Amino acid sequence: MRARTFALIALLTTTSLAAFGQDFQQHASADGKYKVLFPGPVKTETTEILAGKDTLKLTLDTVELKGDITFLVSYIDASDEVAKKPAGPRLEKVRDGNKGEKGKVLDDREITVAVGEEKFPGRDVLLETPAGFIRNRMVIVGKRLYQVMVQGSKEVVTSPSADKFIASFEITK
Repeated sequence: MRARTFALIALLTTTSLAAFGQDFQQHASADGKYKVLFPGPVKTETTEILAGKDTLKLTLDTVELKGDITFLVSYIDASDEVAKKPAGPRLEKVRDGNKGEKGKVLDDREITVAVGEEKFPGRDVLLETPAGFIRNRMVIVGKRLYQVMVQGSKEVVTSPSADKFIASFEITK
């Protein structure tokens, strides 16, 4: 009985991923200077974040699907002071903030993202948090931090649809 239940859950998860995989649409953000394939209509929100003595504008472009699945691209421009710091510790701080105190880093790889001849530092991480799993590609381009994220079950965040979303992310000028 238990094996059938797990098989049914796996089938439903696979079916739902296949269903939204067919609806990927290109989303280009002129303000964000990026484009990506999202699995549905995008909702854009902006909010102000206090960072020390600076107020920064965070933009979130998201698609939320049934089953607590979220596809998200965020971007924020760091202060001049923070932008001067090395990329590695900045990306680690973002990773650890997303992980939270009770989360675990399951995978963490340094990457380089090319835009034409230029190359930018980044990280691909897989996190387990009390609320679920997060797969995140972080890239620093000048002052700007991009996060390309899928949140959901481990099966969702490691699925071909999550691969497609993250791999489709391109920085534009």
